[in-house]
Amino acid sequence: MTGTPLRCARPARARARRLPLRAAPGIVAEARSVTADFLAGVPDPLVIADAVLLVSELVGNALRHAGEPGALLLVRGPGRMRIEVSDSSPRPPLPRPPHGPDERGGLGLYLLDRLALCWGWRPWGRGKTVWCELGLP
Repeated sequence: MTGTPLRCARPARARARRLPLRAAPGIVAEARSVTADFLAGVPDPLVIADAVLLVSELVGNALRHAGEPGALLLVRGPGRMRIEVSDSSPRPPLPRPPHGPDERGGLGLYLLDRLALCWGWRPWGRGKTVWCELGLP
């Protein structure tokens, strides 16, 4: 999936938070913390948990598969939240086939498909940005 479908356009009157990412210990935990803080006041803890999980997966994938992460961008508007994670790899995100319980990883895009309203990717500089949107109460 590429581009931004019409139903997933940036919300009007949005608030945003940007976190530059670096390949350093603790950056995934910091991204999770920033996300939870950004959503403080959202009355549904499951929505916050989903957002934190997706941020963790997207930032982890950027570190694992791209080497040089770029930034995490969180955008919140009426009824929607957009998560964007940029990295230095131009390779599109590719879902991995299901695997056995003893193998690690490979669930990030599956979770994105299941938890997000929509998701996709687009070129960003020499790399790409993977984005998703969640509904907010």
